[in-house]
Amino acid sequence: MKIVDLKCPNCSGNLKKDGDNYICNSCGGVFAVDYDESDVEYERLQTEAEREERRLAHEKELLEKKYELQQKSDIESENRKYKREQARKRSESVKNAASDFVALVFIGAIICGGVLLFFFIKGMGSNGGSHFSEQTVATPTPAPDYNVTADDLKDQMNDFIEAGRVAQMNIDKCAYLDNVIKNYEKTDAVFLDAYLVTDIPETRPNRSNRLVLIYQVTWHNDDRGDQICYDGVYFEGIRVNPNGGIISNFSAETIWRSDAAWGWGMAYSFEDRDQCYRENVTALGGKVTPITIEDA
Repeated sequence: MKIVDLKCPNCSGNLKKDGDNYICNSCGGVFAVDYDESDVEYERLQTEAEREERRLAHEKELLEKKYELQQKSDIESENRKYKREQARKRSESVKNAASDFVALVFIGAIICGGVLLFFFIKGMGSNGGSHFSEQTVATPTPAPDYNVTADDLKDQMNDFIEAGRVAQMNIDKCAYLDNVIKNYEKTDAVFLDAYLVTDIPETRPNRSNRLVLIYQVTWHNDDRGDQICYDGVYFEGIRVNPNGGIISNFSAETIWRSDAAWGWGMAYSFEDRDQCYRENVTALGGKVTPITIEDA
């Protein structure tokens, strides 16, 4: 590379560039540069290189912004998922606490009743016991039993099926994401199967059994027609009534579904019936007994 000292041809003063011309700092002379073809080509290449550099810098900026937005979207998605999970755990904790409280109250009532009965009988005995024969024995009322069998449930299965269908139809809308959001409405829920799951590991006695009902559900979109899926509901806290039959509040619950569920927002079900069975029934780890329903 050759270094050229820019001097005025008139007075040898220093020249400075002003646009396409050069001006002498001493005498004020103005001079134009006569470019040859090689100079023009150099200027053109230099301009194109600057434009390419600006274009690459702009693309880099766009990619950085896109990455930043994607990161923000992922974080927000994780936050929503975390909040949903925390809400589910809180709801589960409240249910457990309420169930334990009811059980304690029930046990306390039985104990108090037994104590009162004991003192009542003792008091009658101290007064001569004229109203009781020697053969009279007080028999306490047996407590409900959580060892439920499939036969215990059969007579009341129609009530469970209807309660489960009501719970299913209350989940009446969902949104399906397929490039764009498609809204669906539930139009039907048809009962398919019933299973009693007992001896569920690591659970309290009042939760060691679960009645699970599987339904075929139909979602409808005016543009895309019907979508046939499968979903389940379950009942907990079921116990045998010592006077016959069973005791239940017939309040159906739905499971917290995995990513295998069909749908994207508000409510879901399963496209695959076997997956529905796995997540609603076998995932509990207990003993599974199918319940045969006559004329269901």
